[in-house]
Amino acid sequence: MLQRDKGKRTPDAGNTLHKRTLRKPPTKQTFSPLRSSIRISGIYFVVGCLWILLTDRAVSAFISNSKWVTLIHMIKGWLFVSMTAALIFFLILGTVNRIKRIENKLGVAYIDKVYAHESLESAYEEIIATEDELRQQYDQLIENQRKLTESEEKMFYLAYHDVLTGLPNKMALYENGTNTILAGSDNSAALMFVDIDNFKYINDTMGHGFGDRLIAKVSDRLLSIVANKGDVYRFGGDEFIILLHSIENTEEISKVADCILASFKEPVEMDNSLLHISISIGISIYPEHGNDIMELIKRADIAMHRAKEAGKGKIVVFDHPMNDTFAERMNIEKQLYSAMARNEFELFYQPQVDLALNKVTGLEALLRWNSPELGFVSPLKFIKIAEDSHLIIPLGAWVLRTACTFLKSLHDQGLQHLTISVNISMLQLLQTDFNELVLDTLRTCGLKPDYLELEITESILVESYDHVSSRLNELRGHNIRIALDDFGTGYSSLSYLTHLPISTLKIDKSFIDSIHAGTHQTALIEQIIIIGKRMNMCVVAEGVEQTVQLEYLQEQNCDKIQGYLFSKPKSAQDVKKLLTEWENTGIGTPRDVQYGT
Repeated sequence: MLQRDKGKRTPDAGNTLHKRTLRKPPTKQTFSPLRSSIRISGIYFVVGCLWILLTDRAVSAFISNSKWVTLIHMIKGWLFVSMTAALIFFLILGTVNRIKRIENKLGVAYIDKVYAHESLESAYEEIIATEDELRQQYDQLIENQRKLTESEEKMFYLAYHDVLTGLPNKMALYENGTNTILAGSDNSAALMFVDIDNFKYINDTMGHGFGDRLIAKVSDRLLSIVANKGDVYRFGGDEFIILLHSIENTEEISKVADCILASFKEPVEMDNSLLHISISIGISIYPEHGNDIMELIKRADIAMHRAKEAGKGKIVVFDHPMNDTFAERMNIEKQLYSAMARNEFELFYQPQVDLALNKVTGLEALLRWNSPELGFVSPLKFIKIAEDSHLIIPLGAWVLRTACTFLKSLHDQGLQHLTISVNISMLQLLQTDFNELVLDTLRTCGLKPDYLELEITESILVESYDHVSSRLNELRGHNIRIALDDFGTGYSSLSYLTHLPISTLKIDKSFIDSIHAGTHQTALIEQIIIIGKRMNMCVVAEGVEQTVQLEYLQEQNCDKIQGYLFSKPKSAQDVKKLLTEWENTGIGTPRDVQYGT
C-alpha cells in the first residue's frame, strides 16, 4: 500500500529517487592503460635486447667477412623491425580487443542501468499517478458521502414537510401531534380543522396552478396569525390543521379562531387581482373531545363539515351529538357511489301552473333517492354530499337526459306546450364540456332547445360570475331558458339580472310562507315581481300551499306558481296521468294543504 504523509508529496521526492537510482555501485578495476603501456614497452625492450645481444654474438662467432657481416646486420635489422612490428601489432590488437570487450560489457551494463532507471522512473510515475487517482477517488468518496448526507436530510425533510407550503405535513402531525398536546397536559389544548370554502370550484375554474398559489397564500396568512400560539400543518388539499397547546381557557381558542376568520374578510392578492374567499373552521378540545391526535382530528373534521352546512365562513366547536350526523353523512356517501349503478334514483315532476291561462305549461324535474339500505333519503341531505364528492357530475347528466327523454314522450302524446326545468349545480356548470353535453342531450332526445330551462342558484353567480356568464350566454343563444332559483335568499344583485341572460325569476318558498301572515316580506314579493316584469322575465312563485297565497300572487300579476296547492311532485307515471286528466277536465279548484291531519 502506498504510504503518504497526510496525502502530500515531498517536493524533492522525484529528484532524490532519480539521484539514488543513478549512483554507481563500487566495481573491481579490470583494465589500466598505464599498466598495459608498461607491459607492451617492457616486452619490446626485452625482445629488442635479446635480439641484438644474441644475433651480434652469433654473427661474430660464425662470420668473419666484413661484407657479409654488414649484410647480415642489415638483414638482422629488417628482421628485427618486422618481428617487433608483428609483436607490437599482436600486443596492440589484443589490448584493443580487450578494451572492446570491456567497452561492450560497460555498454551493456550502462544500457541495463539506463533501462533500470527508466523502468524505475516509469514505476515512480505510475505510483504518483496511482496516488493522484486514489486521492481523487478519496475526495470523490468524501463528496459523495456529503451529498448522500444532504440527500438523507432532504428526504427526511420531504417526508415530514409539505413541498408547496413548507409546512409540516400529515405525517408530522400524526407523529408529533399527540406529544405536542401532552406536553402541555396541565392545561387544555385545541385542534382546529381549517378548510377553504369552495376551493374545488376555484381550482376547476382557474386551474391547479392558481389553486396551488392560493394555498400558499392561505398558508402564509395562517402562519402570521397563529405565530407562536401554536403549530400550523397542511393536512392535504385545501385543509390545514392548527394545534394550540397550553391553552388556559376556551376564550383563548375563540380569540384565535375569530382572528383567523376575520383575517379572511380581507381579499387575497392573486395575479395582480383581489380574490375574496372564506374559510370554515371546526374545533375539537383536549381532553374533552379526545385523548389522542387521531380522535381530535376526526372530531374537528366533523365540526368543520357542520360549519360548511351552516353556510360556510363559520366556526363550529364539536359536540358529541355531531358524531351521529357525521356517521350518517359517511353512510350516505358510501351508498351514493353504487346508487346509480343499481338504478336507485328516480325523477319526480312538479307541475307549474300559468295563472293567466289556468293551465299547466311546465314541469320541474326533482331528483329522488329511495335506497334499499337507507330508505328514502331527502335531497337536502344527499345533493350536498354528491356535490362534495363530485358525484353530482355524472348524476346531473343522468337527470338532464332522463328529464329531456320524458318531456319528449309527453310531446309525442300531444302535450307539446310543456317545458321542463332542470336544476344545475355550480360544479356541473364549471365543467368545460357542460354546454356541449346539454346540446348533445337535446339532439339525442330529439327535443328542441326552446323547451328546456336550466335552473341555477344565486350562489353560482356570486362565486363564479366571470366564468359562468359566458357559458350561460352561449346556452341562451341556443334558445335554452335560464331560471334564477330561490331569488332573494342569497346575495341578489340587480347587476346579475341586467348582465346575465336570465329568463325566469323564481321566488323562494320562504317569501311565499309569509303572505298569509301579512308581514313586510309581502312588499319584497311585490318588488321582485315588478323587477321581473320590467325586465321581461317570467316570474314563478314556489311553495304555494294556500288559497290566500294564490289570490295574493294573482293580484300581483305573478306569471306562474308551483306548489302543493295544485300538486306535490309526482313520479313520471303519476304526473303523466294527472296531466292527461287536467288536459281533459281542467285543473279545477285547488285545495289548501292541511298539516297535522
